[in-house]
Amino acid sequence: MAQKLILPLNNTKLTASYKNTAYREKYGFTHYGIDQVSTTGNITIYASGTGTLIAEGWDELAGNVVVIKYPGAYHHTTGKYEDVIFCYYHLASINANIPTGTNQITKDTVLGQYGGSGMGSQNYWAAHLHVEADTDTAYPCYSPTFSGSGTIIKGTNAGANDSTCYSALEYLHYKPTAPDNQTYTTAGDVYINSGDKSIPKF
Repeated sequence: MAQKLILPLNNTKLTASYKNTAYREKYGFTHYGIDQVSTTGNITIYASGTGTLIAEGWDELAGNVVVIKYPGAYHHTTGKYEDVIFCYYHLASINANIPTGTNQITKDTVLGQYGGSGMGSQNYWAAHLHVEADTDTAYPCYSPTFSGSGTIIKGTNAGANDSTCYSALEYLHYKPTAPDNQTYTTAGDVYINSGDKSIPKF
């Protein structure tokens, strides 16, 4: 399978980039995901393409999480098609009817709604969607974001590292045509890496 992935929010504003220096200096840890919010207030999260549900539920550190494997995803920096894991953190709620079969998820599958869950609380963070990308499909629920481990996400104490991590934006495209009508903007501040000001069109 070969596919191009699209944004999980149809009207996306990027608020924090992957491994952003200013973010690390302010908060004291490396940001291994991308943070985004909706410009229209629609907090519904969609899958980015054809994929398989790996895990979903409550994690003590990341909050409500959904983990999906996307086969043959196009990496627009390297030009390669490769299997990639997307981890979605901090959801307010998870769709109870996400298909569980192999490659039964599509771009029209609702994953849930974004929020601020995490660190043992339903409302720990300001509402946003955090997405991490990792090509280590053998350990799909590992993340270097956390030193400890929760029920779903396993941190550095379990062996997680960033050797196979990428910015999710390196796989994502925006699809401006109907029915998706997607738009992409950024906060335009120090938390946005210069290369993230635009992404390819699907």
